[in-house]
Amino acid sequence: MKASLLLLAFATAGAQERPSEHPYSAPIALDPGASHYRFTVPPAVYRGASRRDLGDLRVFNGSAEPVPYAFAPRETRPPAPALQTLNLFPLYGDREKGIGATSVRVERTQQGTVVNVSVADAVPPTRRRLLGYLLDASELKAPQEALLLAWQAREGFSGSARVEGSEDLKSWNSLAANAPLLFLEHAGARLERNRVELSGARARYLRISFDGVAPDFQLKEVRVELRAQKAEPAREWVSLRAAPGKLPGELVVDTQGHFPVDRLRLSLPQANTVAQLELSTRERPEEPWRHAGSATAYRLARNGGELTNPDVQVAVNPDRYWRILVDQKGGGFGAGEVTLELGWLPHEVLFAARGAGPFTLAYGNKLAKAGAAPLPAVLPQDEKLAAALARVGEATGSAPPSVSLFSDPFRFISGLSENRELKKWTLWVVLLAGVLLLGWMAHRLLRDMSKAPSGPKNS
Repeated sequence: MKASLLLLAFATAGAQERPSEHPYSAPIALDPGASHYRFTVPPAVYRGASRRDLGDLRVFNGSAEPVPYAFAPRETRPPAPALQTLNLFPLYGDREKGIGATSVRVERTQQGTVVNVSVADAVPPTRRRLLGYLLDASELKAPQEALLLAWQAREGFSGSARVEGSEDLKSWNSLAANAPLLFLEHAGARLERNRVELSGARARYLRISFDGVAPDFQLKEVRVELRAQKAEPAREWVSLRAAPGKLPGELVVDTQGHFPVDRLRLSLPQANTVAQLELSTRERPEEPWRHAGSATAYRLARNGGELTNPDVQVAVNPDRYWRILVDQKGGGFGAGEVTLELGWLPHEVLFAARGAGPFTLAYGNKLAKAGAAPLPAVLPQDEKLAAALARVGEATGSAPPSVSLFSDPFRFISGLSENRELKKWTLWVVLLAGVLLLGWMAHRLLRDMSKAPSGPKNS
């Protein structure tokens, strides 16, 4: 029986796959005339694919023949931003006039670099105060993406920053208004938000002022983040409700798929919430949780608006189940529903348009082996060759019914092998066989002992 199953497995593996063997399929729309095409994998594929690496994907032509395909390289890490420290000059002036009405004297080199800044107006000592800072960005060539602030303050605060730009130190235009700043400390934990977005502004000089900061606030250093030459690609997002788990402060999310997640957003139910989180994942409910990272989530009311934490970055993780464990010392999330948003960079598939159309994307076969080829084997590295854009339509189909050992032994055993559970079942079979063997040996020993001849009787 075992030999027959193995022979059948080899025979099936060698046969050419057909679209009907895959429970899901979607049409591929393309403009004819190109030798190669590329498309972005839609979210539905991550839900229906049977393999975490999407190895069960297949592209078929109009004659139901599989055509060669490959995955394009994915840049999962964002481009490293260039950081440069700016020279900063404190601006002291009349607190009643404010920074906008304060005139300053600026000394510059022939190249335009600022070397000294002083207030031109005489200010009574009782009204003199720190109004803000002048930042010299004259040597920067790339667009300015954001400012990273380092400050000194003994007290916590929730304030804001205003940034203005100028080319001549006379006319100023607003680059960032009411940018949120945050500095909180409690029970040894520290929460800080020191990034001010500039959205690619260009200015030779920057002027920054603050509102709502600590009385002893002093800016110690300012670094500017320059826009990278290669922009970070757009991500797909899915929003899922987090269900309460068995432990206090435990929330569990079933993604029902294998999304290559590398960003998370948490929607908190109540304002003025700060929570320390531990993230973990697993592929199956019976597996132990594996640590995936930690983060601080917050939602704070401020000046009629809200201040929330930025996206949480994690290593690429295609596990199906996510767990959020909240430190209860901070009070947890409070009452209400928590929503988890998962973001990922979708894969891009390139295929050769061999044969006549229409072309179809198929996936979901649990017995399918990895079908993607190396990229050079599908699209030669020739400058004259390029893959045209294709579009994947709406998928049709449904998950196949579960297969038992008695209804279809071959598919059951093959499915265990593909799902990496054959080892577990083999151990159980070996253990059961060992128990049966020991029972048989004990039974035989007792039978032999009962047949042993008795000793001679005394006369």
